[in-house]
Amino acid sequence: MKYYSYKSRKIILHVSALTILTLLSWPSLAADDDVKHSYQSCTVITTELLTTAQFYNRGVPLQELIESLPNLSPSGANKVTATYKRIQKSDLLSTYSAINSDYAKCSKQVHANQGKPSYGSQEYGYYYCAGENKLRYEIILSIFLKQSRENVIPQIPKSRRDIAAHYFDLADKQGLEAVFDLMASSLKNCVSQIPL
Repeated sequence: MKYYSYKSRKIILHVSALTILTLLSWPSLAADDDVKHSYQSCTVITTELLTTAQFYNRGVPLQELIESLPNLSPSGANKVTATYKRIQKSDLLSTYSAINSDYAKCSKQVHANQGKPSYGSQEYGYYYCAGENKLRYEIILSIFLKQSRENVIPQIPKSRRDIAAHYFDLADKQGLEAVFDLMASSLKNCVSQIPL
């Protein structure tokens, strides 16, 4: 676990507070089985949970995180608390994996219900990010299952082999938590490039 100075943590919180506050306050975040999700809602829910897990990994205390989000709804506070508790009950690695697995299932269900969105639409951007995340998650699962890079990388599309190689290297040097953290940041970067 990385530890940051008090000033660095405050800066991180300040910069990230608006992002997480926005994500936690969206009405589409109601994770109800009866709700028909879109690629966007699956992605927003996932980025919310991953951001919370990243704060946990950086040592931000739960109460400090909640207090740094002044307009946080009670529902949003419950989601942050539930994510912290989930990590404490199992562990960070299991929680990262469960969040990404749920994302893949949510996106798969959207695809079954709605199919592929039209190219160039905003929903297509979320569809693209979901696909990218799924591929990256499959790479992480291969690493977790102790598959050799020589076996895994040739199965990856050529345009994504550098990502797979980087994930194997990062896992060797810093462990799977670091790879999951990078994957979470990559997803948020993908989402930030979707035109509004």
